[in-house]
Amino acid sequence: MASGIPIRSSLHSVALCAFAYLYVFPYFPAINNPNENVRLYMTAALAEEGRYEIDTLRKRWGWVNDAARFKGHVYSVKAPGTSYLAVPAYAAYHALATPFDRTVALWLCRLTASILPTLAFLVLFHRFLCRTAQHTGASPAVREAVFFSIALGSLLYGYAILLVSHTTCAAAAFAGLALLWPAPGAAPPGAKRAGTAGLLIATVTLLEYPGFVVSVALACFGLARTWRRRAATVAFILGGLVPTLAMMHFQWSAFDSPFTPGHLFVESQRFRARHHEGFYGAVGVSWEAVYGLFLAPGRGLFPLTPVTLFAVPGFYILARARATRAPAITAIASCAATALAITSMNNWSGGWTIGPRYLAVTMPFLGWAALVGLGACERIAPAWTATIAIACTVVGLVLSGLPSAYYPHLPPEVERPVGDVIVPLWSADLAPYNAGQLLGLDGNVSMLPLLLCALLAVYRCAGRSQSQSKPGLLRAGCRLAAGLAAGLLVASLLAAPQDMGPHRTKQTQGALRFIKRTWVD
Repeated sequence: MASGIPIRSSLHSVALCAFAYLYVFPYFPAINNPNENVRLYMTAALAEEGRYEIDTLRKRWGWVNDAARFKGHVYSVKAPGTSYLAVPAYAAYHALATPFDRTVALWLCRLTASILPTLAFLVLFHRFLCRTAQHTGASPAVREAVFFSIALGSLLYGYAILLVSHTTCAAAAFAGLALLWPAPGAAPPGAKRAGTAGLLIATVTLLEYPGFVVSVALACFGLARTWRRRAATVAFILGGLVPTLAMMHFQWSAFDSPFTPGHLFVESQRFRARHHEGFYGAVGVSWEAVYGLFLAPGRGLFPLTPVTLFAVPGFYILARARATRAPAITAIASCAATALAITSMNNWSGGWTIGPRYLAVTMPFLGWAALVGLGACERIAPAWTATIAIACTVVGLVLSGLPSAYYPHLPPEVERPVGDVIVPLWSADLAPYNAGQLLGLDGNVSMLPLLLCALLAVYRCAGRSQSQSKPGLLRAGCRLAAGLAAGLLVASLLAAPQDMGPHRTKQTQGALRFIKRTWVD
């Protein structure tokens, strides 16, 4: 617990996130999203048949991509962690429900394997940011701006409300670091905390194969932190063995080797050929990938979640300080290794995606460093820094949050998601499944509670630092108004559709027609 900051402060912030995560249910069965459905197939196979083969489920529910074929059977090509996490909810619903509804089963799997674990992590993440703010002098306004930028204004939001692994992978990685190093000057962890950290760090790879580089960096840090405590070191190693053995069991059972993922046996010949290029598809750094992942206005990390720009000076400050050097170097290594690995991949864009989804694991680390960087700026220009932080949050909520809530499966032809897709959906009065529809609301009106939630998050960024005096209230109000106006201006400029030429415009229009055609009213 952050000294002097009650837990209810974190719970209030996370409650807004919980509302946003639970209010919408973006589900479009016609697109047959392989990233999600192949995981559901594996969950169903484990719960119903106690095996990894998804042959029966493909016969029942239809063909789905992202599958591997080996010795006459079909398997999920994904890391198995998310499918494992969803088994209890699916098994309970399958045993009790009459009749069985696949859509309800999917929602329960999303809830228990993605949404609830992410919300639990956000409590830990907010407490960690509180401790960081106390040690760096960052104001509550800046702290809340960073928190909501990561929780609701980044791709973590979109992937937390689907049955996929990107957000939970990021949560496991940062939670492992936070358990090993909860605050500057903290004593090395005991056996219980070390064992939990080891479990989480190995779970990073169990959830996402590319997370292996992060698991290695964090494991080195964990061994260094526990080296002088034998019981803690043993617990850390034993904790890490649990997910590792679970991964090896899946790969050995499915592909006859505990060290072989299914990507080499992927069913699609085109995808299989790409995975055989280089090292599992890693063929060397591409400048196109660097631009697309970090700078592209419609899907780059910095335009979609601009608060992450402040992670650059933040990491520098953290690495220079003796008290934070070791965890900072670990975080930098995790982010750099991930960036190097993904920019080297021949499938760096990730296909149908919200933002640079393969960089999701770095987001909490970038948020931590961004808070430190903003805190340094705040010591020079406090009013301007708070306003800029709020503006960054608004940009993230618009450019990342809106597409995440409406349609977190954007085709690669879409250059500017908000302008190319979200605005036309508003014009057609289309909204995803949401809780408001249960109350009789429809179309755009049904999404107004989510808009109110976003406004409350922005207000909390300004309101947390306001004084009880009238001048303090006025200053907070001015910061809020200026940040909101600046954020909306920047977001509108980045979201506006661009003239990409007749061919590209035709592709974008075709993608929009497909989205509308497969939309579920």
